[in-house]
Amino acid sequence: MTLDSTEDQQSGRPRWLVPVAIGAGALVLAAVVWAAVASGASDEDAAPTTSASSSATVTSTPEPEPSASPTTPPSTEPAPAPSTDPEAPFVPGTEPAVPLTSTAEFGTGMSARVAGLESVAGVAEGPGEVAGPSVRVSVVLTNGTGAAASLDSTVVNLYAGEQLAPGEPLSGPGVSVFTGTLAPGASATGVYVFRVPPDLRDHLQITVSYDPTATTVLFEGPGPAA
Repeated sequence: MTLDSTEDQQSGRPRWLVPVAIGAGALVLAAVVWAAVASGASDEDAAPTTSASSSATVTSTPEPEPSASPTTPPSTEPAPAPSTDPEAPFVPGTEPAVPLTSTAEFGTGMSARVAGLESVAGVAEGPGEVAGPSVRVSVVLTNGTGAAASLDSTVVNLYAGEQLAPGEPLSGPGVSVFTGTLAPGASATGVYVFRVPPDLRDHLQITVSYDPTATTVLFEGPGPAA
């Protein structure tokens, strides 16, 4: 009997158990190493997924917002003139004022001028008239057209002072209103009297209209002293 046999017999262990124990330890160690390697491989496989997801979130392109249409600049071209309706009724206006010593044109071929301004004592003969200091106005109408013109609708008015107070028409003295027909190339004179206080005569306006469908002419200037 050898020494080893003696030791084995003394320890009570069979000799074949030693290799078995060593092999079992090796298997356990291999299992631990494999588990560690497998765990590392799983972590590496999961990492790209997370990175790809994160990358997709960061680099995703937002939907483009609708671009605003460029603002059209306002047109600098003048607005077209309104069309003239030949059937539209004529609305007469008043021509710009001219001096009392000038001739005014109606735009129809007819013209008017103030032939005289006199200070007179107004005579009251009609209903509601009040006599008093007055201005007598002589107006000449000239027919420059090729047809006769009616003067029956002629109206002459006078306004005085800075507030342009209307002068009151009186019956005299020497009143001769326009009437009848004025032949082509002919002239006619009408005489009118208006009560005007002397302190308002520094500024007079006289309007003349011979036809309601034609414009009115306007004369302006100082009147006669009292």
